[in-house]
Amino acid sequence: REETFKYRFKKDGQRHHLIINEATLEDAGRYALRTSGGQALAELIVQEKKLEVYQSIADLTVGSKDQAVFKCEVSDENVRGVWLKNGKELVPDGRIKVSHIGR
Repeated sequence: REETFKYRFKKDGQRHHLIINEATLEDAGRYALRTSGGQALAELIVQEKKLEVYQSIADLTVGSKDQAVFKCEVSDENVRGVWLKNGKELVPDGRIKVSHIGR
């Protein structure tokens, strides 16, 4: 299996390359290449991916003491969701379980 690194540096003759794998919002910023003869500057802007909801959560009716399972499917398996009840974040505990399953 080939190891994947966040940053790769490549030199092809007089050309220098910085390759950023799977750029995230945290990678945005000013980058520079310094040499003995000066430096080159550039700005990296990372645009957030537009998320699509393939399957939205649906209303449920369950009996007392029964298990209620809400499911939601989105277009990017790397996106983490936060579940809320009445506007407040739910914290997993012995009764509440949150899972994230990629396709």
